[in-house]
Amino acid sequence: MEWQPRDLPENNVTRVHPLKELATLVLGIALATVALTLVVAFTLDSVVRVLPPSWEARIFSGMWTDLERTDDPRAAAVGALLAELAAEWPGNPYEVRLFVMDSAEPNAFALPGGAVGVTRGLLDAVGSENELAFVLGHELGHFSGRHHLRGISRSLSVALVLGAATGGSSGTLLTQWVSEVTQLGFARDHEREADRFGLELVARRYGHIAGAMNFFEKLPGDAGGPTGRMGAWLATHPGSPRRIADLRALARAHGWPADGELTALDPGFAPR
Repeated sequence: MEWQPRDLPENNVTRVHPLKELATLVLGIALATVALTLVVAFTLDSVVRVLPPSWEARIFSGMWTDLERTDDPRAAAVGALLAELAAEWPGNPYEVRLFVMDSAEPNAFALPGGAVGVTRGLLDAVGSENELAFVLGHELGHFSGRHHLRGISRSLSVALVLGAATGGSSGTLLTQWVSEVTQLGFARDHEREADRFGLELVARRYGHIAGAMNFFEKLPGDAGGPTGRMGAWLATHPGSPRRIADLRALARAHGWPADGELTALDPGFAPR
């Protein structure tokens, strides 16, 4: 009798379409990456919240010396105002210092270690001390909420997880893009918190909030998006109409007068 081999059943061949399998795999990896990122971010965020400001100052001291500064004659007056506002912050643990950046774009930022930077463009744009005080108070609000460190920790979390998942250098561009997008979303929440803190400092110093929001009223609204010289500021800050409405509501809730006498800028500022 002649032996006839039989065809074996295809037990090891999936009946699922390869593209569907690929999509499932990619989705699984993405969900795992997001979950791991959240765990790392929560861990780092918990650490930076309790990091003593004195340690922070030691860690970041000397890191900002290479920034392009300018010997603006208004720096002394702005630094004095910053120190006076910091004194209005009960229990302020920072020894704040100010420097002026040589940039025409209106901007201000808080850097780890207690440094506050403002640009020439911002100093050119403000029209009263009250207006400038709110901008500086806003930056102090970032220190109060440890936003500068928390933002770094979240950005670092994304970079670490994606770097490990993509093999380091091969994922550099992807890591950078996701990190920047994530940081933008977090920054907007922090900006609102800093706004509230800054407005409270202004109310304590002057007894009213008149003029505090004048700088933001000069910015383009939400509809046009970031445009012109204000684009750098609007990239991370909430749209001006919304933030102004929120701040006015906050002032009403606390009974802070909206009207009052504005304080003139230091004579070193150019007349407006």
